[in-house]
Amino acid sequence: MRRLLLFAKRPRLGRVKTRLVPPLLAEQALDLYRAFFVDQIRFLMSFSDEFGVELRLDGPWTADLGQFPAAAGLDVRQQGPGDLGTRLLRAFEESRADGARASVVIATDSPTLPEGHVLRAFDELDRGADAIAGPADDGGYVIIGMRRPLPELFRDVPWSTPDVMDVTASSARACGIVLRRIEPWYDVDDVAALRRLRLELSGASADRAPATARYFASLAPF
Repeated sequence: MRRLLLFAKRPRLGRVKTRLVPPLLAEQALDLYRAFFVDQIRFLMSFSDEFGVELRLDGPWTADLGQFPAAAGLDVRQQGPGDLGTRLLRAFEESRADGARASVVIATDSPTLPEGHVLRAFDELDRGADAIAGPADDGGYVIIGMRRPLPELFRDVPWSTPDVMDVTASSARACGIVLRRIEPWYDVDDVAALRRLRLELSGASADRAPATARYFASLAPF
């Protein structure tokens, strides 16, 4: 079995997309994130015939999340406590314990991540890579996958800095871990990325993230 996991925050006012306020109002940032959430769950479910799929939230599933029908019947688990590395490692360990021979994690912050990135990630793992990562334009990564849990890749990582990918790659080299990079993509964490996303969704890519495209159509220029 191969497993695809979506790491997500629960949509809550003042807790999501805060770096986009301004130019967005806090309520607009929440609505934008809700659109990301819907689109990425839809994206996750599009792989359900090929991979096991799982939603990993930053807390418990609550009644208000019932407004997202795309999540109905989806395997939902909590990320648990700790920094991002601790939570990712836990997810890989639990996925392995469930019988997955390869697991890949994506997030909500890249609502137009192409399908090909996910397929390429699993393909590289099937070809023998210990781990894969798709670099983000901001120095982090938009996708990460492993054939087995590798705690070495999550130690001493300066999360939320431009050095995340470089530190991860350096740790892999030092430990003899075969880490393959796939094509880069981008997170939507600042105004430049937000404008890039809006432009991307004004064209043919609108079908990849329809909820986000609809939200932009209702939003004044910024």
